[in-house]
Amino acid sequence: MSATRQHLPAAAITPPDRLNEDWRFERPQSFARDLIARLTSTEAADDTDLLSCDAPTDWICPQLPQDAFGGVSIGSGFIEGLALQRLSATLVLRIPENTDAEEHPIRIRCAARTLTCEGIHVEVLPGAHVHIIEEHEHTRDSALVALRSYTVHSGATLRLELRELGSGSSRALNISRISCAENSCVRQLTTYNHHLWAREETTALLSAPAADLLLLSANRLNGGEWLDQRTRQLHTSPGAKSRLLYKNIVDADATAIFGGNIRVQPDAHESDSYLSNLNLLLSPNATVHSLPGLEILADRVRCSHGSASAPIDPEQLFYLLSRGIDETEARAMLADAFLAEVHSLFNQA
Repeated sequence: MSATRQHLPAAAITPPDRLNEDWRFERPQSFARDLIARLTSTEAADDTDLLSCDAPTDWICPQLPQDAFGGVSIGSGFIEGLALQRLSATLVLRIPENTDAEEHPIRIRCAARTLTCEGIHVEVLPGAHVHIIEEHEHTRDSALVALRSYTVHSGATLRLELRELGSGSSRALNISRISCAENSCVRQLTTYNHHLWAREETTALLSAPAADLLLLSANRLNGGEWLDQRTRQLHTSPGAKSRLLYKNIVDADATAIFGGNIRVQPDAHESDSYLSNLNLLLSPNATVHSLPGLEILADRVRCSHGSASAPIDPEQLFYLLSRGIDETEARAMLADAFLAEVHSLFNQA
């Protein structure tokens, strides 16, 4: 598969403003400034064998659509515009109509070295059913900006896993758009491991009746790691359904940030949506910022949101200790159980 640079018109590049909550929390500002400095420098990007995909070759398209990316970030529009101008590698994948590829996942791999800007655009055509595993593997001190666009057409089903495999000192920014058509079903699970800083911005557009979306994330943060996740569930059509559950285990001096928003546009009646952010704190130095929100501009909707952050339940810990389980093992068991719900929901969907 060729990983040639695509020459796209630059998106509107505007710096973040003081009203943007995405830039208010401490070190993420410095991480973003460092990334912008690298994107505007003359630093070379390695564009050799960055992206690979094991889908049939006739599913891979040579041309990136002009409207594949741009304007979907939640606070990182400036970085998005810079990345569009220097894409290192691109992949365009079209899943044919009525294809059944759920039992044998399609794997997309990205090797992030030094500075990498990648673009992935996937269309799941009507009636297709597919499972995609997207893996980003980082080398030491690598920086990755991934622009991801998934369009799921009428009657199609997409199960999507994004696995971010960091190096301990790596940085990652994923700007994603998921578009759900009538009677489509989308399930996404994201996991982040060993990044100095990782940021995820996901905009989900439910623009047709009976669209069904489930967004999941399960992460373990340790050391001085930062994970910053922003989501937008945008309902523009009546009768669509969206669910979100993001869980983090936060240990040592790690920090988890979540900002989620459900917006129900006028006339998008009968919308059904919720979002939940839950965090398990394993250290007194662990930090969590959680900002769920709702914007309801229609009638006859069912929308809710919630957030909770707490240490391990002493009663649960006592129960295991009273049965002769070592405290270290007991804490590990409770942590595993905390994230198990997310993986169970994805596997059952």
